[in-house]
Amino acid sequence: MCVIFTTISLSFLLITLNAIVTVLSLIGVLWAISATLVGVLLAYAVVGTGLSILIGHRLIGLNYQQYQKEADFRYSLVRVRDNAESIAFYRGEKRESRDLVGRLGRPC
Repeated sequence: MCVIFTTISLSFLLITLNAIVTVLSLIGVLWAISATLVGVLLAYAVVGTGLSILIGHRLIGLNYQQYQKEADFRYSLVRVRDNAESIAFYRGEKRESRDLVGRLGRPC
């Protein structure tokens, strides 16, 4: 387990360093062409990142709600499977079906 953590940490560090060196070298080339171009590209990157954060922030909650609904539905399916004999004996298929569909439509 420790070897995997070390490998992943080292890999992350090397990727980060490579990205920093690449960005600095490209900024140097662009600066030689036009300082205004560097400013416009940096502003574009900042605005794009800000918009991604604003839009993506809402998606985190939606993703959590989806996983919560799926887990609740899986739990219900397992409960139905475990109690299938009793459900069939008491003819409770319609009620269980309504309950399962209701779990999907219920707000979190």
